[in-house]
Amino acid sequence: PPAQIPLLTLAVAIAAADAIAEWGLAPGIKWPNDVVLEGRKCVGILCEGTTDPQGTVCVVAGAGVNLNQTVFPDVLQGRATSLKLETGRNVAAGAFFNRYLLHLETAVDALCTHGFAGLLPGYEARSVTLGRRVQVVGATETFVGLAETLDETGALWVRDDAGTRRRVLSGDVSVRGVMGYV
Repeated sequence: PPAQIPLLTLAVAIAAADAIAEWGLAPGIKWPNDVVLEGRKCVGILCEGTTDPQGTVCVVAGAGVNLNQTVFPDVLQGRATSLKLETGRNVAAGAFFNRYLLHLETAVDALCTHGFAGLLPGYEARSVTLGRRVQVVGATETFVGLAETLDETGALWVRDDAGTRRRVLSGDVSVRGVMGYV
């Protein structure tokens, strides 16, 4: 259902992180749509809903994975990385894609079978957002607080510095760690 598109984003993040872990790395998921290694982004995710000519809702799930890049633009220095930079060796795209698709099938099956509850343990195990102080930058306001949990829609709940719990939706804001990107 369209309301679950944000949950599909979490499923894609879990799948990408699980595939990366097979290369001996310890990826983290930065809510809502990035996978990081050592605090630097290595995967960006975007899921968009659309309808086909018959009116059926479809989702295009895109994941851009930095596999073998060794150079990034100046603006990304210190903020982006690749599997090659982290492992010291080339990563075969086909082999990675195969493992990613297997993990994606597992994550989507968990979502379809158990809903949000099927994703939460995998997400929590890799989250670099939950339990940390974050800065939430929206179109009309910015605030700082503690990222506490996700709800069944994939929204992030942050307790701001005034003690108020605030629901943060992925399309509305940018969430950054107080001390930097993560």
